[in-house]
This record gives sequence, C-alpha cells and structure tokens, in this order.
Amino acid sequence: AMPSLTTFKQLGLASSASYALARLTAHVRGAEWHRAHVVAIPRSGMPPMPRRFTVRRVTLADLAAQPIDISPEQQAARLAQGIECLAAFNADGALTGVVWLCAHGCSEGDIALHTTPPPGAAWDTGMWIHPDHRMGRTFQALWAAVGEWLAARGLAWSISAIADYNVASMGAHRRMGLIVIGQMGGLRLGPWQYVWVRGGPRGWVRAPRRLRWRVPAMAALTAPAPSHCQDASIAA
Repeated sequence: AMPSLTTFKQLGLASSASYALARLTAHVRGAEWHRAHVVAIPRSGMPPMPRRFTVRRVTLADLAAQPIDISPEQQAARLAQGIECLAAFNADGALTGVVWLCAHGCSEGDIALHTTPPPGAAWDTGMWIHPDHRMGRTFQALWAAVGEWLAARGLAWSISAIADYNVASMGAHRRMGLIVIGQMGGLRLGPWQYVWVRGGPRGWVRAPRRLRWRVPAMAALTAPAPSHCQDASIAA
C-alpha cells in the first residue's frame, strides 16, 4: 500500500525518495535498494516483562513450525554465527515472537556489511511477531527480554538498523529513548552491491563478500540514557 500524504510529510524528502527507489528496484530483476537508520536503544528505556509471558533461548528445531519472516537457511546462518534467538511464549505456551541478538561482530541483513557493535552494546539483527499476536503484548515481552539479556552481560544499549521509511517502527522505538547514531545503505545490481555507511566504509562488493564496519564508540552511548528521541548521527 502507498503511504499517505501525512506519512510522506513525516518521512521528509530523503526518506520518501528512498522509499520510491526501494519500490522501483523491487520491480527490476536482480536489483535492490536499502537505506536504514542505525539506532541505539538504552536498556533503561526498555519495558518490564508483562505478566504471564516467558522468554527463553530457542534453537532451529523450535522455530521449524513457525512462519518466521526469514528462511530456515537464514535462521541457521544466524545461529551458526553465534547470534542468539530469544522467543516469547504466552500463558498458553504459544510462541508469539522472536528477537535475534549478538554482542560481537556478525554478517546479517540485506546490506552487505559485517558489523561489530561498540563497547557496552549488542546488535539486534531483527524482531518478528507472529501475525496472530501483533496486537498483544509480545512486543513488550521481547523488549523486556532484550533488557534482561543486556543486563546479564553488563551491556547498556541495543543497536539495530531500521529502514528509513519505516515510520511505525521508528515511532515504537522512540518511546524507549531511541538515538539515531548513523545511516547505512546498499544498492544491489546482480551479484554486486554498492554499500555505504555515513562516516564509515563504502564501496562495491561482490556476494558473498561484505565490508566490515565497527560502530564507533560515541559519547551519546556513554552518557546517561535519554528520556526522548535524539539524533546523534555520525558526521559524514
């Protein structure tokens, strides 16, 4: 569905153009366009675990019967890198969503980067909520689990990449104290992708190669946690 005029106003010119380019390349064989905000969420802004929910680490076998948004091959590739999958279960024991976390470098996502989080932070490679439970408390349960996972490892921040035109996701993360710390993008043409990170690496790579990016330690990530959305974008 096409975004509304209000959504375009919220996006601004650059993100609206990015959305249009993503739509255009979706209709061109072998082409893809991705542009994302790199955001940090403070552990202190994450919610408490809702009642009657439990979260535990799961394996590929646990996910086999679930309509996860990535293929079994992608799931296996994440787990093989040491990316942990935490799943939320409701009072009936049903798996209602998952989140993927790693505290080390990993190769993940549509943009050909191998990304390493800065000290004190972990990389959130994705969250999925079962379609039947998107109006419930699974989102809260998963973010509560992220907070507990970070605390157990002495970490204070979760870092992730959100498509620059995903207004709903940015809004949900703002309520937890989102800080925008950078941008990244990739234009794929066949086996080649031009990758760029604002203030970081850029260049053409051929699959399966990826550029390496260590997210820089920033003052914003060592200061007291924010109480509202901020923009601490890396200077170009």
